[in-house]
Amino acid sequence: MADQPLQAHFVADPIVLPDGRRIRVSAYPDGSIRLRVGGLPYVLTEAYLSGDPDKDEAIVKLSPGKQGSAAAYNYTEELAKRNRG
Repeated sequence: MADQPLQAHFVADPIVLPDGRRIRVSAYPDGSIRLRVGGLPYVLTEAYLSGDPDKDEAIVKLSPGKQGSAAAYNYTEELAKRNRG
């Protein structure tokens, strides 16, 4: 039988950013975490996932993209549309 997807045992209330995007964090029994972020598209620009677990923290940075990328352009256009109205 195939493994069934784990159910989150903790789901945080969404964090609403000043521009209206929402972030939600879920934790699972196997120790994994899941981040759900509104306002696509994103580009993974930083990931620090190893090191000394007693001293370090995992860091994941998502951004709308670097200058010139399609993701950055789309995000900038979307913000301009929202601001116009």
